[in-house]
Amino acid sequence: MKKIILIGFLLLFCTINFAQEFRPSTVKSMDVTITSEINGSFSGAINQGDTLELFFLSIQEGYGQDIYYTNEFMEIGGKKFTPTKVTKNELDYASYKINDLYKYAKTPIFKIVRETKIKKTAEIGLEEDYDLSEKIINFDRFLEETEYIEVNDSELQSKAMIEFNSNSEIETISEITKWVNTNIQYDFENYYNGVYSAKQTYNSGAGVCDEFANLTAAFMRIKGIPARYVTGISYDGERFGLHGWVEVYLPNTGWIGVDSTYGEAGYVDAAHFAIAKTFDANKAIDFSAKTKSKKKITIQSEPSLDVELNSIDFFKNLINAEIIKPKQVQTGETFEITTKLTNTSEKNAIFPIELILHENFKSNANEKLIYFKKNETITITWEINAPEEKFENGYYDYGFLLLLPDGNISDTIKVIPEKEYVQNKSNIQIKDISPFISNKTLEIKIILENLGDKKGETEIEIFFEENQVDGKKIELDAFEEKKLSFLIKNIKEGKVTVNIIGDETRKIEFTIPKKETEKIISKEIPLENAQKQENNEEILIIGSISISIVFLIALIGLVLLRK
Repeated sequence: MKKIILIGFLLLFCTINFAQEFRPSTVKSMDVTITSEINGSFSGAINQGDTLELFFLSIQEGYGQDIYYTNEFMEIGGKKFTPTKVTKNELDYASYKINDLYKYAKTPIFKIVRETKIKKTAEIGLEEDYDLSEKIINFDRFLEETEYIEVNDSELQSKAMIEFNSNSEIETISEITKWVNTNIQYDFENYYNGVYSAKQTYNSGAGVCDEFANLTAAFMRIKGIPARYVTGISYDGERFGLHGWVEVYLPNTGWIGVDSTYGEAGYVDAAHFAIAKTFDANKAIDFSAKTKSKKKITIQSEPSLDVELNSIDFFKNLINAEIIKPKQVQTGETFEITTKLTNTSEKNAIFPIELILHENFKSNANEKLIYFKKNETITITWEINAPEEKFENGYYDYGFLLLLPDGNISDTIKVIPEKEYVQNKSNIQIKDISPFISNKTLEIKIILENLGDKKGETEIEIFFEENQVDGKKIELDAFEEKKLSFLIKNIKEGKVTVNIIGDETRKIEFTIPKKETEKIISKEIPLENAQKQENNEEILIIGSISISIVFLIALIGLVLLRK
């Protein structure tokens, strides 16, 4: 088994002068020249004495990001202007002021250029963990509610209490990143042209990078972790483009990157170039104009982006991996692939790990964010169902990849004909539970998934105080997922209990508070000991199965039939 990084080059007809193919999470450092342009014009009844001032955000230098040079200028009417620097919302802008706009009334077209040569280095390494039962002081500004980050919303608070109940800050950062990456659908077509808040994103379950960042920041702040919004430029596996992510504060370490869109936490890869860091997504305005005129002046503008890659360096020697697998499996057989991973980076870090299988396999193989201490070894086991294909002779070799931040490990699984029927069973798991409050109605959404290859049954009971208010028996076919919704109307202060009885048995309790802004407190109680342990159990973490969109390499689709 050998670690490989697959790189290719592809010419595209777009505003970016090239596209390359490699996994962004493997990039340790990157040197680029970023050229951003605003091509615009003004119109209206222009009079003598009218003025126009244009503001274009300058790229801010920061830790791990070195700016070699910046060339900023504006062209209008055959003349070239250099900017003066001004500060707005604590950010640096290039300002271009035309005191006599009437001189350019016949040539109202302008172009603003921001050319920056910049190098980014991914900073791996986390110091000691922090106990979130103790407040992180002196960062109140980064814990407050803003227009797009509604930390006082009762639904978001309730979800945070149900889903992320660890006092470990590192564990909480990882869990929030995984949950948003897994449960929010990336929807470029419907969400690219607007920015939606954390609450809107939670309700819709969809968005693009801004929405992923807003919801991530909201959950972080609710849990007491200072978070700030980052606007910038990143590489998505095919091309460069505008992007948004967050940074969170870990005492003894400082600000660290978190990108739930890409499934990265603890650091972001070096293909992320920050332009600005703010309290909220609406603070980093890239381009704006201010006029002073006798009559209305209209400004029109169109941005463009060009990125030239100067150099790139990939991670090396971060993880040593050993894959343990069966020599061969039968068609339809359930088996395990185990990976033994050792952190060889000499630092504490959160690393993304993912197993990619051929589409004919069914499994719980999903992307994982795992916190490794220095030199720590962690074992991960994936349960997998071999393809159901029937064939008499020979065998199939299916390729698979283990994706690591310092490269990929390729291997194969040999599938042989079924010799005898293998008796399996259902495996119904709870994928997610989320409460929603609207007026006086409580909606409980539950997602169940049968990971077994046999039909199974589970029963759901819902109680308000001691009275059962809803419930039903649910059947799931092999590998089926079902989304369920239960409504409790005229809800008032009191305790709600959800019993899920089946392959995975759970009892969930949460309290409806007097005021909507109070938190819903949730706990899990084993059903067989519910009364005895009612006051002693800790808050439940419902582990969400992470299903992320990944960059697939052609090697995975290769299936070789041997006879």
